[in-house]
Amino acid sequence: MSMSARFLAACLWLVGVSSVTAQIVLTNVPVADAFVRSLDPAHNYGGAGALSVSGPIATNVIGQQEGLLDSFLRFDVSGVVGNFNSIYGAGRWGISSAILNVTEQTDVNNTIFDGGVGSFEIRWIANTNWVEGTGKPNNPTTNGVTYAQESSILNSNLDKSLGTFFNGGTNGVVRLSLGMSSSFVSNLSTGNLVSLFMTATMNSSVGFTFHSRDFVDPTQFPFLEITAIRLPQITSLAIAGPDVKISFTTTNGVSYTVEYNNDLVTGSWSTLTNNIAGTGGIVTITDSSAAELSRHFYRVGAGD
Repeated sequence: MSMSARFLAACLWLVGVSSVTAQIVLTNVPVADAFVRSLDPAHNYGGAGALSVSGPIATNVIGQQEGLLDSFLRFDVSGVVGNFNSIYGAGRWGISSAILNVTEQTDVNNTIFDGGVGSFEIRWIANTNWVEGTGKPNNPTTNGVTYAQESSILNSNLDKSLGTFFNGGTNGVVRLSLGMSSSFVSNLSTGNLVSLFMTATMNSSVGFTFHSRDFVDPTQFPFLEITAIRLPQITSLAIAGPDVKISFTTTNGVSYTVEYNNDLVTGSWSTLTNNIAGTGGIVTITDSSAAELSRHFYRVGAGD
């Protein structure tokens, strides 16, 4: 087989050629959410109009410490995935970012909620089977998730941190850019139920209360903002003297990495170049002296 034939085969094996579509942002609200309390570990608060995260040193409006408060949120992203498939084609897109948007409320008129600025963590959790329940601050129930159940719901071997965040301590929208854990991204991409867990970090003074999906104004429900981009596709591999030129599709504002491998069975992928800025069109890079090699394979990835 000639050198040019090898490269042609590699190109066709990796991807096909298609048009470039800009990144698409879709959103959805929770299908379930609830907060739980360490001072009332046997009761549920899934019907409240608010969710909250409270640390061990936060206090309420009258200076009392109301214990730890954690929150659970569950999203059904099947519709989002279906829309991405319709726009890009199944298997031709990837998640580039996910942002949890919530509306903070600092002037909460119930002393069950602590207040204060501080740090908290958001985790992707593998368990999506917890029950929302119908409990409210003035009428807690036992028909849903409770603080006492956390140990059976959370799994340190499977759950992944999506980052540590700080509340602003003011009323209004708070945008929380979530980390792209591979487990979380895979869960989003397959269109299954997605669960998030919010908890205070150690010794945090956070008292972060925000509207739930039961709040009176649906425009202030929490929502997950998911951005997807078309996966890059190699459009050509061309020999130019001793060099090889690799051309691929890009999306404006997205960075790309090109990797190479000499043996797809026993070899490993190495970075040829990274931080390639997408233009919305075809980008070409050069692999110097690669045409002199017996074989060479390439792949292109989007993002960091």
